[in-house]
Amino acid sequence: MAAELRKYPRINTALEINYSIDDSTDMPSQFVGTVTDLSKSGAGLLVDHAHRPDDRVSLEGVGGARKPLSSVVKWVRKTQGKYRIGVKFIRTPA
Repeated sequence: MAAELRKYPRINTALEINYSIDDSTDMPSQFVGTVTDLSKSGAGLLVDHAHRPDDRVSLEGVGGARKPLSSVVKWVRKTQGKYRIGVKFIRTPA
């Protein structure tokens, strides 16, 4: 079994959230996704739309944050017609 490389433990969850991403037209686009796991430094999401690594996303209502949480997509995997994405928080929840 591979060693855990994450700095903080992840907690499994099923939290539906709204999130936004800046697309190439500089117009924010709104999406809905499910946070599947969460840590102090990042999260895993299940979403309907493909994203690219290094896309900047803002997650609403994660970890009790009152403001949207700025994040960057680190990886994307297609699974059963949806996408699993891993994001790293740029600003961690308080």
